[in-house]
Amino acid sequence: MKKKKNIIITAVMIVLIAIIAIILVKINSSNVKNKEAKGIKPGTEAVKTKADTQAEDDNTTDKSGIEEFALFGVDSRSDQLDKGTRSDSIMVVRVDHDAKKIRMVSIFRDCMMNIDGHGYQKVTHAHAFGGPELAVDTLNKNLDLDIKNYVTVNFNTVGEIIDEVGGIVQDIDASETKVINGYIDEVNKVRGTSSSHIDSAGTYTLDGTQAVAYSRIRYTVGGDYKRAERQRTVLFKVFESAKKMNTAAKIKMVSDLIGHVNTNYNTDEILSVFKNLADYTVEDSTAYPQVFYGGKVDGAWVEVPTTLADMATGVHQFLEGDTGYTPSATVNEYSSALSGKVSGPNNDLTNTNFGD
Repeated sequence: MKKKKNIIITAVMIVLIAIIAIILVKINSSNVKNKEAKGIKPGTEAVKTKADTQAEDDNTTDKSGIEEFALFGVDSRSDQLDKGTRSDSIMVVRVDHDAKKIRMVSIFRDCMMNIDGHGYQKVTHAHAFGGPELAVDTLNKNLDLDIKNYVTVNFNTVGEIIDEVGGIVQDIDASETKVINGYIDEVNKVRGTSSSHIDSAGTYTLDGTQAVAYSRIRYTVGGDYKRAERQRTVLFKVFESAKKMNTAAKIKMVSDLIGHVNTNYNTDEILSVFKNLADYTVEDSTAYPQVFYGGKVDGAWVEVPTTLADMATGVHQFLEGDTGYTPSATVNEYSSALSGKVSGPNNDLTNTNFGD
């Protein structure tokens, strides 16, 4: 049985990084526009009046109620955040603004679902076929959800943040040194950097290029699941460092992040949803499918949930505490079609602690 628990942790950290990036980009953009409207040139400051402060507070009132959005993490060499790029991380995030609680469900990228116009394929392909819009539509139709908003973030963005925070300290073992330099060469080309090779095991302060290369290693024991653990480690260290940055450093980081995040949230929505994010807590997280067939279908490696109807039920119960949920006719139709593709499950992760 292949373990998946590290994927959910990775996705959680991507959510946090994505939210930070969006908030900073939106706030910086709003501040520039406000300054220009008042005749203040970018790069100069004016004394903030009490009226200015009150106006900002009025425009960013706390949001109430429940909100769900989709988070897609892509690994694009060219910052392709729309269609054309598969989503390596897929999450549904539920925010309870009244209780200040967040619950998250990770959907495994290889999970087989019905993608409108493309039949039954890995859900990761939906983002490549039709961008975040089709990816959201796929989640909604296969899981009876009603998601309207999305955030897509490029993992390469982390490299720029790491450079801004001064690098991260990381142990590199002997198996990782055998393969990391090929990744360093590749990331150097993508980022236009000239980071050095790592030729022996030890403890290093990795720059952005080296850290992204480290997070991409997959040809060691553990494969993709060990890679997810590396990404989680890198993102956690970045997040902890970013929280300590002063305002000037954060604003500088914003200029490097613009263009690396794609969302259909507008400025006011972002500010109202996330301006008090520090007050929120991640209540719980999990991942689906938890019982599935993992193997080749029509020549491609996929994970076929057993059953999609059960998976949708589990997602609703976890996110909403909805014990009375009944799958729709559409979900039951898709579920029957998927069940006919394999003889039965060979993976059961129901006892896995995904939040560990």
